[in-house]
Amino acid sequence: MTWTKELDEAAVLATKKGCWHILLFYLLCGLAAIPTSFLVFSQVFTNATPDHWCAPPIELESLAFPDDMLRNMTVPQDNGIFEKCKSYSLDMQVLRADLKEFFAIKNFTNADNGTLLFLKIKDVILSSDAESRYEKIQRVQDAVVTARQEPTACTNWIFSTEHYKSTLVTEFSLVCDNEWLPRTGTTLFWVGSLVGNLFFGWISDRYGRRPTILLMIFLEVPLCILASFPGNYWGYITLRILGGLFFPALYQQPFILALELMPPATRTHTGIVVGMLFASGMCLLALLAFLIRDWVYLSMAISIPFVALFGYYWLIPESPRWLVGRGHIADAEKVLRNLAKKNGIILTHGFLLELHKKIKDEEAEAEFAIMPAENGQVPFQEREDVVDIIPNNTSFSKPESRQNTENDIENKENFEPRALEIGDLVKKSRSPGDVESLKEEVIRLNQKDSKKSQTECSFPKSLKRKSIQLVNKIKSLKENEGILEERKLDDQNSEEDCRASPFEMFRYPNIRKKFFILTFNWVALGVVYNSLSYNSPNLGVDDFLAFFIGGAVEIPSYFIAWQCMERYGRRWVLCIFMNIGGLACLCCALVPEAWPWVVVSLAMLGRLCAAASFAVFYVQIGELLPTVVRAQAMGASSVIAGIGLLTVPYIVALASISKYLPLIIMGVLSVMSGVTSLFLPETLNQPLPQTLEDGEVFGRNFKLLSCVERTKD
Repeated sequence: MTWTKELDEAAVLATKKGCWHILLFYLLCGLAAIPTSFLVFSQVFTNATPDHWCAPPIELESLAFPDDMLRNMTVPQDNGIFEKCKSYSLDMQVLRADLKEFFAIKNFTNADNGTLLFLKIKDVILSSDAESRYEKIQRVQDAVVTARQEPTACTNWIFSTEHYKSTLVTEFSLVCDNEWLPRTGTTLFWVGSLVGNLFFGWISDRYGRRPTILLMIFLEVPLCILASFPGNYWGYITLRILGGLFFPALYQQPFILALELMPPATRTHTGIVVGMLFASGMCLLALLAFLIRDWVYLSMAISIPFVALFGYYWLIPESPRWLVGRGHIADAEKVLRNLAKKNGIILTHGFLLELHKKIKDEEAEAEFAIMPAENGQVPFQEREDVVDIIPNNTSFSKPESRQNTENDIENKENFEPRALEIGDLVKKSRSPGDVESLKEEVIRLNQKDSKKSQTECSFPKSLKRKSIQLVNKIKSLKENEGILEERKLDDQNSEEDCRASPFEMFRYPNIRKKFFILTFNWVALGVVYNSLSYNSPNLGVDDFLAFFIGGAVEIPSYFIAWQCMERYGRRWVLCIFMNIGGLACLCCALVPEAWPWVVVSLAMLGRLCAAASFAVFYVQIGELLPTVVRAQAMGASSVIAGIGLLTVPYIVALASISKYLPLIIMGVLSVMSGVTSLFLPETLNQPLPQTLEDGEVFGRNFKLLSCVERTKD
């Protein structure tokens, strides 16, 4: 039994007034969006690489020269661009010979002889007049340039503090030979998410949405706090991998619970609100990073406040759809009744079963109503074996006439023995063979009626009525047998769906096709969206400003997507957004380098469209996949998308070759995803598929270029 309509109507009844379900809705959406935006994109700032160059030789350490002056003296440059990993070594004998009066001896325990020569600050820069001071400084510069030798790899660096006071890169010197470590840390974060997707998707469908969400909260928050005190970078990477285990599920499971808990009219809002809050979280992250320039304090600021999430233990319920899928009808009703009670609505015990009975009766009546009828007669065309045994010119015009006929027959004493005999036969009929024997009995009575028709006028009419009675009983018997068979199949399907796994989807061609298309779209969307986000520092503007603008442009994109897919559906809106965003990224390659803000504008347009597409996609994938495998299927699809996300750091790194190359790759992927989205059916105003059978039937025969049919209010 699918229970799709019943659960939709029950959700409407439980939320038709009150505000508790609205508060719960935003709590779930906030849980899915804000912590995860911090978790994913905090690396943009904690792993930021400020401008850096090799530190000057230790012999010049005591000079109070400005950093720019020391860099000009000790760091090679090419067309005004300084080397980041090499510096000049100095011939100390030449330097001492030129500046012997400026050297002083300072104890240095690491030196071989226990002493080290340093240039004395006061003798170089402190003089009685400016002219004398300038001459001494110039003399030191000339002496250093004379003593320079071939550039060598440096082991110590100076980092600019213009934008960041401290980052993981500056603390652990993750530049030059170690610059691969931050990129690897980002990649391994997504590797962790691959495992977490499958694991938590399985837990969610096996043990429920609520336990899975609570487990992730109670594990993720402490891990994020511990990541503020890693000790070394490999310890930080380990904590990030563990944090990555929870990220996709932490984003998906509250979204799934909100989707399954809310009434149909709110489903579209779920993806939109989650997207808006995610973008707001990105803007908040940029603001916090701008105010807190130290990575340790920033990490604590975006992790410690989420200890308050432990309060979700008393707030979030289990998904009624999951409970019904597992066969726990009473528990599902209890969840809906509690939700209604907090909204000030009283729902009676057993209301869910009453809804189920009501909807089944309506479906049966609708099924009977669509059968063709002529001249007011009730047809039995689909029961040809029964029609053949009905006497000619027999009419079944009204149910009332049948009831009266039966009463008349019972009142005639001549037919009481026959009526009882046939009635007993009908009661004993439980198989097709019994039904055939009833047919033969009706034929025998009709033949007997035909023989007596020349002498007795009252008998034929009564026998015909008796035939009608038997036909109706036969039809009722077979319909009951069909209903019992359908219930048996429903029970089998329901029991099977409780054990459903993503692998069972591949037995259904239509579900399999939709799963592959959805997975490809997820890969393309994930790579495009995350690459555009991580690529913000390569656009030539301030990191904080670029990231804030990127988050800000996403907020209206979700509102636009919301309005468009409410009116025009999912598939065409997704197609148009993906193609516009892809073309915007491709057009960046046509912009001259002298117009950097044009590139920024086109990149932001691409990000706006990617964010809007993600909002539409998350609603679409939730509505296309059946409830019994929704979490696992989304987890499996997300795993494959996560493999694609492993390429994001390397796509962004291609900006060192050409700043347009990452944008071209994103544009091609976006256009391809836009085209494939047209091969998915429309889900606007359609019930959520509950079982695998529902998912197989849904959208099986849609037309490729079809549009949403407008409905009249």
